Amino acid sequence: MALSFLSVLATLFALFVCILAEKHTVTFENNCGFGTPRLIQGPKTLSTGDVFTSDGPLTSAISYLQTGDCGFDGIGCSLVELTLINPTCPGCGSSTDISLIPPLAFSVPVDFAYYGGCDGLGATCSTANCKTAFFVPDDNQVQVACQDNDVNLKITFCPNTTSSTAVHPEVTTTATVAKTSSSAKPVATAPSKAKVCNARRAERLSRRTPHKAKRRPH
Repeated sequence: MALSFLSVLATLFALFVCILAEKHTVTFENNCGFGTPRLIQGPKTLSTGDVFTSDGPLTSAISYLQTGDCGFDGIGCSLVELTLINPTCPGCGSSTDISLIPPLAFSVPVDFAYYGGCDGLGATCSTANCKTAFFVPDDNQVQVACQDNDVNLKITFCPNTTSSTAVHPEVTTTATVAKTSSSAKPVATAPSKAKVCNARRAERLSRRTPHKAKRRPH
């Protein structure tokens, strides 16, 4: 009995050490020539473009390029939704996606890719009708999952674009915005996480109000 109790304690201690050791890093690249990257979790701004590392899981976070027209929670702009977490069961690991569900809207091309695990796996949304973004809550096939521990994420705004060719959305609506890749990166789905992700997405959308006026960047 005592040996069994000690085994349980050892298992719990090992799990506790693993949780403490878990880390995830999010990096940004902005090739648009305007705007400021944002990484938001709930009411907190975690980053305004600097490298961010979480001590432990990073859950239900969002990222977008603040052009001056985006709400605090990304209303009116291209949005990346991310959860970076070490898997504790099959399908329970990290998941990232691009969302254009109204009142979100395409603002700039965006790309994300895992690294330090699931290297290169990600997605690119280059146009307002891209096939790699959520437009309704049931578009679960666009979720990109990763089951590696301590995976990191790179988010790129205006991928394959130089600052000299990017155009701020307020400048003109007729200029060519960016030379973008014609093919999206391989997309992996996480059907076992669909209900959880949809619940989190519905909770965020319920807190949003229609975007009416320009807000000052936070």
